[in-house]
Amino acid sequence: MSPNKIEIPRSVKTEHDAIHATLKEATRATGRVGSAAQELARVLDPHFVREEEIALPPLGLLSRLASGDFTADMADVLSMTDALKRELPQMLEEHKAIRVAVDNLRIAARADNAQKYERLASDLALPAQTEEELLYPAANLVGDIIRARLRST
Repeated sequence: MSPNKIEIPRSVKTEHDAIHATLKEATRATGRVGSAAQELARVLDPHFVREEEIALPPLGLLSRLASGDFTADMADVLSMTDALKRELPQMLEEHKAIRVAVDNLRIAARADNAQKYERLASDLALPAQTEEELLYPAANLVGDIIRARLRST
């Protein structure tokens, strides 16, 4: 199994893609919404890219590991989980900048009566919290479980 073949769970990937598509649309809006959306995209896009490289693919192995399925080639994910552990403080700092940009988008959308983009801002609040409380720790646990099983074989 190559790291490129470890897939992000569809539910997580679908959520990321939907947020990205709506944000991209918002960046083309005029006025305050467009400016706020562009600033949000500037801080969010590289963060999303890195998440999709190191934080989210390990989650694709979670259900297999939970059901007792383990193969030695799962070790390919360890480079991702090791990178996530190293980069986690930076990713959490990025969440702070993303929250500020999301709040700015919410304020701009409310001022411009752009309900769709106000909803986008509201929708973006929960994923960062979910990542911090569930997804990042789960990805790290995937690496820990794989490393432990490799040692015991």
